[in-house]
Amino acid sequence: MNPMASLSRVVLGHYFTSGLVSAVGVLVLGVLGNALGGMALAVPLASGALTICFADNPAPIKVKAVELLFATFASGLCFALVWASVGHPWVEFLLVPALGFGAGLVSLWGKRALAISFSLLFITIITLGSPAAPNLRAYASTVGVFVLGGLIFTGYALVLSHLLRSRTKQQALAELLVALAAYMRWQSQFYGQRQADDAYGRAAILQGAVNDALQSARDLVLRESRLAHDAVWTRMLLEALDLFEAQLAAQTDSTLLRSQFEGTEVLDALQDGTARTADALQDLALALLRRRPVGAPPPDPARWAALERQADSLVRAAPAELSQARSALTSLLHTLREIDKLLANLQNSFATRDADAKLPELPDLAQFVSTWRYDPHQVPAHLRLGSPIFRHAVRLALALACGFVVSRALFTHQTHDYWVLLTIAVILRPNYGVTRQRLKDRLLGTLLGCLLTAGLLSLHLGLAAELATMFLALAVARAFVTTNYRFTAMAASVLALLLARLLEGDPRFLVDQRLIDTALGAALAWGFSYVLPRWEYQDVPRQLSALMRAQHDYARAVLATELQDEGAFRLARKRQFDALAAITGVYSRMLEEPPSRRRALNELAQLITHSYLLAAHLASMRVQRALRAKRLSPQSIEAMIAPTRDWVLRRLGRQSPTTRGAALAVDPAPPPAEPDTAGSPPDPLLRRLALLRHEAAQIAAIGPRVERELHTPARAGATA
Repeated sequence: MNPMASLSRVVLGHYFTSGLVSAVGVLVLGVLGNALGGMALAVPLASGALTICFADNPAPIKVKAVELLFATFASGLCFALVWASVGHPWVEFLLVPALGFGAGLVSLWGKRALAISFSLLFITIITLGSPAAPNLRAYASTVGVFVLGGLIFTGYALVLSHLLRSRTKQQALAELLVALAAYMRWQSQFYGQRQADDAYGRAAILQGAVNDALQSARDLVLRESRLAHDAVWTRMLLEALDLFEAQLAAQTDSTLLRSQFEGTEVLDALQDGTARTADALQDLALALLRRRPVGAPPPDPARWAALERQADSLVRAAPAELSQARSALTSLLHTLREIDKLLANLQNSFATRDADAKLPELPDLAQFVSTWRYDPHQVPAHLRLGSPIFRHAVRLALALACGFVVSRALFTHQTHDYWVLLTIAVILRPNYGVTRQRLKDRLLGTLLGCLLTAGLLSLHLGLAAELATMFLALAVARAFVTTNYRFTAMAASVLALLLARLLEGDPRFLVDQRLIDTALGAALAWGFSYVLPRWEYQDVPRQLSALMRAQHDYARAVLATELQDEGAFRLARKRQFDALAAITGVYSRMLEEPPSRRRALNELAQLITHSYLLAAHLASMRVQRALRAKRLSPQSIEAMIAPTRDWVLRRLGRQSPTTRGAALAVDPAPPPAEPDTAGSPPDPLLRRLALLRHEAAQIAAIGPRVERELHTPARAGATA
């Protein structure tokens, strides 16, 4: 993999663009404020912009406007309340946890609201390090300047969002193509002789990354489609989604092919051919980001014909042993050619974008994009102990109260004791697994940031160089806040320490203090993560039911007597991908939890594996049906599919896994769909139907075991 190309994808991606936009906005306001009124004006103006920039994430303009305006006025209120309490420890002790509780509740509006929540926590905590207001007039004017800074940054962000709207869509598509390329590269490596056959855990992670990138692209591409280029990006999104389905279909027989063609040139050719497809996807992603033509030509389709010749020569030498593998290879090569065709379509769509493009016909987009509603009427429903959001808010408030007492007791003469509270705020998350990962990233990132700052200070850089470093640190901190928090923690430490040098003089002693405060805050955050916890296994029943419903509906759409309209099929496919990604996320986060709090790990791992295989077989069925439609009547195809469809849909029925398992315990499997004809190669469609029945039976059997294990305390058999 070309490291320069990887660096280009990071620098030109929308995450780094967001960081750069934030850094420019904060820097310009700070410089402008200093020019107009000195540091007394620059600090609150830039602080307002800095606080709001954490909530500035790619979104349609209407959504972004609501988020940034809410963050501006809510953070202004937090700033006003906390600054008024400075110098009154008991008021601070009561106020900070109360505001922390409110910020925790904000997360009830979803993942995007976590950024707003942090904006409120950030200004609440850093204001504790400010000197008390000298008088009421200074207090009111400073609060007003802070809010003005937030409003100016909001206007600046909205204008840039409008100007960069098409660019943001390109970046989202590029992120999706990079995720598809990573998944394709895993498929390529799977054919390598040193790859383990049980490598589906890595596949699940990569498929989850694709699903996240897909949803992000849907949210940005499918909304506000008014310009000519919007039609191009929409068409590319639909083609990328079809390519992902084809990638799933290409995974169905990988294990069989590896076992049957082990040590032959067939596997080497498959590995090389799929790697070239992955490279082509990455090249297209980079072309999107650079807004230049694709540099490399599409992969040569002749590579698959050469592979077929290699396989045929092996089959002639051992026809009985390799007949099934040759049939599976034929089906796989058809799918790989379809992937090449979809890749060529993507390249052509990008290369031939013009003003005459028309938007593809789409169903109701509201079903395909995320629901971003900030409805205050949702708050009362979470004011109960059973709500995970309420528990998180209480946990956060208690941790901040404890951190306040500890920091004031231990660091009486330090001016940055609020770093303890800031560490708690950035680490504590509603999920224990995410909290634990944040803790590790914060500790390591802070250590690296402090070492880097110490090195920079030893160079005795001038003011211009330090300002440039602070600008870059802010851009990096914002760019990686959701993708790699370790880099954010490192950059934030550099920014904080250099800012302290600018405002307070020599900050060398603050390096040690930041390390100590971070370690103490991390310890408190880790301890309070056990207060009113919400363990992942408690969410498994809901996710399991959603997965079974989604699999049932997707199977029904694929195996229907007559293929549904494209919109209904795409919706069923989306819900299947979403449900599978959700339960995979639950499983991954559970692995980060204490062993005593893990449940049904083995069963969940098996369920996820068989669910992905079921999705892959269903994706392959679309290919098989299209092939049969060229030489068989619809009635003949229906006669082949009907027994399997009815049986699979009963196995994936909508009732609970336990009830379904009991009801189907005496339900026999249908007669083999494939006739037993000795010496003849298996029919790919009939073989695919048999594999579908196998995966559906496995899922139906595992579901009740998952539910039983969820009520069994962790033991040796319940761990992975």
